[in-house]
Amino acid sequence: MAIEPRKDVIVMKYRLYNGKLQYRRWNETWGYWVDPYWMDVT
Repeated sequence: MAIEPRKDVIVMKYRLYNGKLQYRRWNETWGYWVDPYWMDVT
């Protein structure tokens, strides 16, 4: 049995905050936020 490296799975999370749509990236593989804060969708 061999160990195979796998790519991290990154998903985009969205929210509506004070009337603005924002996004943040979540690492599904390791369970942590990729971005330190929410960013506005322009």
